[in-house]
Amino acid sequence: MEHLELSEATYSDCVERMCKGMHDGELMLFPTDTVYGLGGAAFSRKVLDRLLKVKPERNSKPTAILIDSMIRLSQFGGEVPSQKLVHLCETYWPGPLTVIWQVSPSIPEEFCGENKSLGYRIPNHEFIIEVMCHSERPLWATSANLPGRPSPKLWSEVEQAVADACDLVISTKQLLLGRASTVVDVRGKQPEIVREGAISGDDIMKIWKKG
Repeated sequence: MEHLELSEATYSDCVERMCKGMHDGELMLFPTDTVYGLGGAAFSRKVLDRLLKVKPERNSKPTAILIDSMIRLSQFGGEVPSQKLVHLCETYWPGPLTVIWQVSPSIPEEFCGENKSLGYRIPNHEFIIEVMCHSERPLWATSANLPGRPSPKLWSEVEQAVADACDLVISTKQLLLGRASTVVDVRGKQPEIVREGAISGDDIMKIWKKG
């Protein structure tokens, strides 16, 4: 396991090293805008196999990806999103909103969620955005905790067993938000709040109605 601390001085090196990890299919631990994430390049069988060894309770595939722009939502979703969906995303992205939407037929079914769906989110984290832009790949990211344990918002809260399972660890001295993203299913006529996190369900509904 290789460990780098993200700082102003090491920023470029960390971006370069994590991009290499994305290319090589490594399992990585890294900070996001919400909590520490565990994952790697999306749609990689190698990353998925490694991820499921750390979090075996996730016996289905990862159901959410981090993306770097709204364009990716159309690219991976397979069609242009509705005006209401665009308005909702533009209101809260980058930030702690995950939208469950459709998946393009070009994405293998083994990497999709139930009923050919995926969660999409643009994180409010400059480092992670830059890694995705440079690597030109979306990122699988689940919270870096063992089953039943809280999601870590500080590096000191990451359990050693999780870190040891990774090829690369990027840590930071900063305190992360500590609250998971709000998950909203937007495949129907009305949004369905799947998990209320940093954004309230009421606020989601208000923005949707205005869209």
